[in-house]
Amino acid sequence: MFSVVYNLFLLLTSPLWLIYLLWRIVVRGKSREGWSHRLGGLPPSPQGRRTIWVHAVSVGEVIAALPLLQALREGFPEHHLLLTTLTPTGNATARQHLGKLVDAVGYLPVDLPFAVGRALQRVHPDALIVMETELWPNLLMMAYRRGVRTFIANGRLSDRSLPAYRRFRWFFTQVLRCVDAICAQSEEDAKRFCAIGAPPDRVHVVGNTKFDQAAVGAQDIDADSLRKELGLPQDAPVLVIGSSRAPEEEKLIATAYRLLREHFPNLCIVWAPRHVERAEAVGDALKKEGFQPWLRTQGTPDTPQEQIVLDTFGELGKVYAVGDVAIIGGSFVPLGGQNLLQPLAHGKPVVHGPYMHNFRDVAALARQAGVAWTASSVEELVQHVSRLLGDERLRAEAARRAKMLVMEQQGASQRITEIVKATVEG
Repeated sequence: MFSVVYNLFLLLTSPLWLIYLLWRIVVRGKSREGWSHRLGGLPPSPQGRRTIWVHAVSVGEVIAALPLLQALREGFPEHHLLLTTLTPTGNATARQHLGKLVDAVGYLPVDLPFAVGRALQRVHPDALIVMETELWPNLLMMAYRRGVRTFIANGRLSDRSLPAYRRFRWFFTQVLRCVDAICAQSEEDAKRFCAIGAPPDRVHVVGNTKFDQAAVGAQDIDADSLRKELGLPQDAPVLVIGSSRAPEEEKLIATAYRLLREHFPNLCIVWAPRHVERAEAVGDALKKEGFQPWLRTQGTPDTPQEQIVLDTFGELGKVYAVGDVAIIGGSFVPLGGQNLLQPLAHGKPVVHGPYMHNFRDVAALARQAGVAWTASSVEELVQHVSRLLGDERLRAEAARRAKMLVMEQQGASQRITEIVKATVEG
C-alpha cells in the first residue's frame, strides 16, 4: 500500500521538478544529457555484453567506490561497467578519475516507475550495486522483479537517518527484501539494517571500502614536490584543514589558527572547504584574523605563502601529505563530520570536533588507536594541536599507528566482489 502512496506522491510533485528541469536547461544552460539520464535515458549496454550497474550518490561515495570498481573489473573482466551518480560534482569526479575504469558514466534516474523502467530496459544489468544508503524504493524493487541481482555495498545507516527508517519499517521491509545482499561497514550497521527490516541472512559485515581507497590514494605522493608546488615555506609546520562546511566552524578554526601562531610563529595552514564555492568565505575568515591567504587557483606563488586556500577540486586527498596535523571539517557543527581516512593513510594525526556521527565507527577506531582527538571548543582545539606540534615523538608514533590502522582494515572491496560473484554466478 505504501508503495502506491509513495508513487502517487512522486507523480503529484513531478510538475515541480519538471519545471525545475526546464529552468536549469534553458536559463542556467545545464546539460541536457544529465536530465535525459534522469528520465531513464541512460547509455544502453552494448549488445552481447553483460552489465554491472554501480550507483554512488556524490563525491565521497564515488571515491569509496573506486577500489570496489577496480575489484569488480578484475572479477568481471568481460562485463560492461556503468556508474551513475546523483550530483553533478559526483559525476564530474567519476568522469575525471574513473574514465578508464568504467565503460559509462551517467546520472541516476528519478525514482518514478516510468524512468526506472526505461533505464532498466536500456541498461539490462545482471547486477545493481548501490553504495552506502541509497535506498531508492522503485529502483531496488523494480530491478529485483526483473531478475536483476541487487546489492548494497559499504552499507551504513547514520544516527540521523535511522529514526526515519525505523518509522517506516513496515515499508522498508518490503524494499530490503528486494536486496540480495547487504554488505555492511560494521556490526552496528548490520544490526541497524536488520532493525529496519532486512532479512538477517542477507546481511554481511565486510568493512569499509574507504580504507582500501585511502591506502591507494596515499601512495606515490611526493610531499616535498607538492610542498614546493603549493608555495609553502621550507621546513615550516603545516596544518591541513579538510572540508569545512559552515561559517561558525570556519570562524572557530581561523581563531584557533591565530592563537596557535602565538606559540608557533611560522605555522602554515592549507585549507580546503567542503565545497569550492566556500573558498571566499574561508579566505574572509582568515582575513578577519589578520592574514592574507593565497588562492590555489592563482598558481604557484613567487614567494612562499603561509596561508593557502584550496579553491580547486579534488586536491585535498594528496595535500594531506604535506601536513603535520589534520583538522576535520563538518565536525565542529552538527553536520556529521567528514572522511578522516585520507589523513590517517598519510600518517597524520587528526583532531576533529564533537559531531562525527556520519563517521562514528572510523572515528572511534582512530581514537582507540591513539591517532585522533576530539575538541569541543577553540581552547581544546588549540590544546590538542599544540601538543602534537610540540612533540615530534608523539607525531611519529601517531603516524606509525595511523598507517597500521588503515592497513589492518583493508579488504572490503574484495569481500564485496566475492559476494557479488557468488550471487550472480551461483
